[in-house]
Amino acid sequence: MSRNLFRPSFGTYPHLMVGRDQLIDEFEDTFDGILDPAGLTILVSGQRGMGKTVLLDSIRRAADTAGWLVITESSSNGLLARLTRDHLPRLLQLHSDTSPTRLGSANGTIGPLAGGASWTERYPAESTLRSQITELTDALQPSGRGLVITVDEVQSADIEDLRKLGEIIQYGRREERLLGFAAAGLSTPIEELLDHPGATFLRRAEHHPIGRVGRTDVRAALAGTVADSGYEIDVHALDVAADAVDGYPFMIQLVGYHSLKAHKTPGPVTIADVTAGIAAARRRLGRHVHTPALRPLSNVDRTYLLAMAQDDGPSRTGKIAERMDVTPQYAGEYRRRLIRDGIIEAAGHGLVRFTIPYTAEHLRQHAAHDALDGLADENG
Repeated sequence: MSRNLFRPSFGTYPHLMVGRDQLIDEFEDTFDGILDPAGLTILVSGQRGMGKTVLLDSIRRAADTAGWLVITESSSNGLLARLTRDHLPRLLQLHSDTSPTRLGSANGTIGPLAGGASWTERYPAESTLRSQITELTDALQPSGRGLVITVDEVQSADIEDLRKLGEIIQYGRREERLLGFAAAGLSTPIEELLDHPGATFLRRAEHHPIGRVGRTDVRAALAGTVADSGYEIDVHALDVAADAVDGYPFMIQLVGYHSLKAHKTPGPVTIADVTAGIAAARRRLGRHVHTPALRPLSNVDRTYLLAMAQDDGPSRTGKIAERMDVTPQYAGEYRRRLIRDGIIEAAGHGLVRFTIPYTAEHLRQHAAHDALDGLADENG
């Protein structure tokens, strides 16, 4: 029976994972007989849509397969509180025989608010976190298992929470505990985070910057998922689809999904199906990637990007300043901000390019739409 196995949602594990084989092998080896505990701290960085969250999930899967416990978290406010009031008490209740007596409450049971008692009512959060992790890793040690904490979008984490968590991970290293930490985040903010005194422990992490996927791997992912979905695809249609993806992992899922959705007739998926799929994929990329990425930007940021969007490829920074009618120094401030925010990246000496495919087309389309809206308002 035919079905669509492409998964066009952020963070969803793809049917076929391609282009990251070496990394996934390393993650699996990490939990297969720990020889060097230092390798248990992992940092993945990349631009939007490069598959950082998916790789973080592959770390979780590798740890699960090895029998380790995994806490999956985000960088939103209250990270330390969620660890000490929710995740760790729940795991201690399941895996430690001593944790209930540590509460010191006649009617309290392990849990975030159970019985009105919790560990964090008696000790500071960082002390609580260390004692909970110590007890849990002690309980797991005889079976050769450990604990992994993963944090997505780590560049947005509260730096004080991160500092406290880092100290405890470093204590764990000194005590040779089976304690892992894996995080993912945007490239440039991660580089800035690594320079922050509160994130010292991340500098010692196994850092894996990730980029676009090669065309051969893109074709393999498209063709393999189409076949496993119960369809065939014309070789020329496959080439058109691979070119449209432009090495961007999220686009593999978008183009593949919408191409199969457009396929209504018997026989292989055609160029017409793929063309329709690419158009739908680009619209969805605009809604779910371009628009959220561009929304927080200032008017001058947008002006810089519109000046870039006049080019079909990388843009010269001097030409951008000329189009903006500003000095190169003034334009350079916005260049640095946009690189920091992961919207653009350096493409050689004096050159910049967009990090997300079709950003220029999205900007040109919406600039024209806004101009028409403005004209309509004037004539109204």
